Amino acid sequence: MSDDGQLLRQFADTRDEACFKTVVGRYIGFVYAVSLRRLRDPHSAQDATQAVFIALARKAAAVAEAPSVMGWLHRSTCYETHNLMRAQANRIARETEALQLGTTSPQAAPNATAIEEVLDDVLEMLTNQDREAVLARYFSGQSYAQIGATLRLSENAARMRVDRALGKLRDALQRKGITCTAAALSAALPTCASTPVSAAMTATVTTASFAAGAAVATGITSSLIFMSTAKIVTGAAVVLAITAIVYQYQKTNQLEAALASAQAERAESAKQIGAIAHPLSELKPRTPEQRAPIETAPSSTTLTSQSNPKLGITPMAPKGWFKNGSAGNSYEVGVDETQPWGGMPSAYAMSTGPVDGKFGGMMQTISAESFRNQRVQLTSWVKTEDADDGGGHLWLRIDGSEEGRALGFDNMNNRAPKGTTDWQECSVVLDVPAEATTLNYGFFVEGKGKMWVNGVVITPVDSTVSSTDMLRTASQTLPKNPVNLGFTPKPAS
Repeated sequence: MSDDGQLLRQFADTRDEACFKTVVGRYIGFVYAVSLRRLRDPHSAQDATQAVFIALARKAAAVAEAPSVMGWLHRSTCYETHNLMRAQANRIARETEALQLGTTSPQAAPNATAIEEVLDDVLEMLTNQDREAVLARYFSGQSYAQIGATLRLSENAARMRVDRALGKLRDALQRKGITCTAAALSAALPTCASTPVSAAMTATVTTASFAAGAAVATGITSSLIFMSTAKIVTGAAVVLAITAIVYQYQKTNQLEAALASAQAERAESAKQIGAIAHPLSELKPRTPEQRAPIETAPSSTTLTSQSNPKLGITPMAPKGWFKNGSAGNSYEVGVDETQPWGGMPSAYAMSTGPVDGKFGGMMQTISAESFRNQRVQLTSWVKTEDADDGGGHLWLRIDGSEEGRALGFDNMNNRAPKGTTDWQECSVVLDVPAEATTLNYGFFVEGKGKMWVNGVVITPVDSTVSSTDMLRTASQTLPKNPVNLGFTPKPAS
């Protein structure tokens, strides 16, 4: 376990604030730099930085076992800033445009600015090993010997690993329209590694993160303390924030009770309207075509189920996705804000009726143009509940121009999580041939149960990542010649 991991493990076991403060001091400049690059707003970057370290305090035990704490922090920062960017898209666009209009730097500056704008996105496109090699060398300033010791490689092998990773990062930037030499890129990366932060901000992040972690340990969950300015640094502020959250929960419960009461009254009114409407309609003259039984107002059960969706749940496919499966009426899909991951709401699929041997979920179809002649990896975080039949599956299919013939396919057939599981990272890997026309992908729950997905990404990967293509695997497992036509030896009794 690395020194960072040992500090986090000690913090998780003993709640030693000094250990956590050491980790914050090492990486707060790095996390703040990533947040500032992506958000272009110091206050929002401070909020994102604090949210990342609050998450670190809560998950210290798990992160302690990660191969690279820096890699975990980078990924968490990207997810947190992405969530803030979605909420503040219009404002960020205006500020970015203003910054670009006001740039008067020398000729090299626009290219450096362009690299900063996409740097974290292209870092996320690398494999975990390549990304951690780049972060260790150019962001953390480790020597090749130190990197080799961490990765259990020789110094020369570590140098080759870093050089290959840098080349892949350069290729990814080139696909974004940014061309630079390897030497220029290696010189530019350290300038993006960290941004100086004040001692007050470090103290604020440490205090708030430690308090949030302690609140979880004592049973107060879902408490997220946002930092408005770096000057709000007192224990009283933390206590007030937690008190406000408790009050908010109480207020929410009161509103939910009032809403349920109003819905019950509305349902009772609907019954009375139906009772009046039916005999009234019988008194009106009707043509023969109109003498079919009329439909009264919805029953209270139907009305309540339609007008009382669960708070935070939208039971319909979001934009860009559509529902699919073999029993559409027996499955529900939608967006669930009550089961977030990485600060973002999750998509879900769940059974609602008889589903023996059936499945249901959501999918997308995109052009294969950007992925041809590459190996791609579909990755997502998956969580399941009572998925005891087939489990919760990710799937990816590569199609060509010939209808009905897939060029590649995998649906995690024997790897799908089953039963009730916590968040875990799942992936499928396929090769996209030159004749591919579309990529079709999504998720489904097979049989009874429910699954959530979050953090879905499709990225090109290199040949070191093994393909999971079920079509290719099936063809490889077939024997080339007949086997045991003499039926020997005799089966054991």
